[in-house]
Amino acid sequence: MATKITPSLRAALERLKHAGAVNGICLAWRRQVLVNLLPFENFRAEGLVHALHEAHEHYASGGHEVNTFWFGYDGVHLLGKFHGECTLAVLHSRAVDVDFLAKAMNVFLSDTQLLVDAALNPSGSDALVDETQRLLATPEFTPSEMSTRLL
Repeated sequence: MATKITPSLRAALERLKHAGAVNGICLAWRRQVLVNLLPFENFRAEGLVHALHEAHEHYASGGHEVNTFWFGYDGVHLLGKFHGECTLAVLHSRAVDVDFLAKAMNVFLSDTQLLVDAALNPSGSDALVDETQRLLATPEFTPSEMSTRLL
């Protein structure tokens, strides 16, 4: 599945990466890393995604729905957002960018849900294509025919 949607997601993530002082981005679906643009190896990105999911599940088990996590470290900050089954983690170096990045991440994750759903359920989109009907071409009328048809 990841190979089908990775090129378009990678292009969108590259644009998001230039929004502020972003050092790296990781997009995951459930616990599977789809795109890793972090300055780490894939196994470290998977560990990050698992740690974010564990924090999300910890708060959910206590009855709290927390969809945004922000951690501050020396020199870098981590912003993790959950939307549906997608998780987006962004490393950034300026704390003042967090609100802007959170809004941009919400928009990106909303669009990503649609893309991932289309990749996971191709039969659903094919069914819509089969249900559509072609419009018949309207015949060409001369101006005199138009006036008689309008009357």
